[in-house]
Amino acid sequence: MGIAQAGIAFRISESVTDMASFMAGVFGEPATEVPLPVSVRFDIRNHSDVMVQIFGEVCFISNDDLAWPLIRSDSRDASRLHAALGAPDRMMAFCHYDANGNHGYAIFEHGRRVRTRLQSSGESGAHRLLQSGTPQLFEQRWLGARHYMEAEAAAGADDARMFFLGEREVVVPGRDLTGRMLQDGLDALFGVCPWETLLTPTYRFFRLGPERDAGGAGPTEAPAVSRARAIAANKRPWWQFL
Repeated sequence: MGIAQAGIAFRISESVTDMASFMAGVFGEPATEVPLPVSVRFDIRNHSDVMVQIFGEVCFISNDDLAWPLIRSDSRDASRLHAALGAPDRMMAFCHYDANGNHGYAIFEHGRRVRTRLQSSGESGAHRLLQSGTPQLFEQRWLGARHYMEAEAAAGADDARMFFLGEREVVVPGRDLTGRMLQDGLDALFGVCPWETLLTPTYRFFRLGPERDAGGAGPTEAPAVSRARAIAANKRPWWQFL
């Protein structure tokens, strides 16, 4: 199934004592902390579901609707979010969705967008690339990497290109190139990629919207679903694949 994670990476400038209030400020709506979810219905692709991972001073806030608008449009303003996060020197919106082939990131310095790259899969299965800004240092080795064509592949197809470093010690299919650059970028800019590390973060989980049934009695509403597709109830929770 692969990785399914999208969100914002940044360094915490000041200690946060009330995380629920902090999340409410980030999202512009009430946020309630919830226990470690054990249901497949908790998914950061739902608008209402938020996961926070903290690696020392580096924080990842995972929620599709928080990150995706900043990645898909290089004209989307991030000044309100930048202020809500405590005005970090650098922040990155990212998405890594293996299932549908969407990988991308938007990098902001002092609240100003400096680089965007999005590689997405269209309905026909063809991959398209949208990008703006000056490539970052972590991207350079892949932008200049050599490649060869997979055997029995259609001539010139993006999926047929295999990029490699050195003597093919590292080989990445063209369709996954932005995903690999994202991993390298998180390591280079923040010192950790949450789905490719042996470090164990502090996890916290939140539900957006009015607090539901604080007494725990009675049914609760299903979480609002964002731009992503409905999530099959018979699959393992997405966070178990991280």
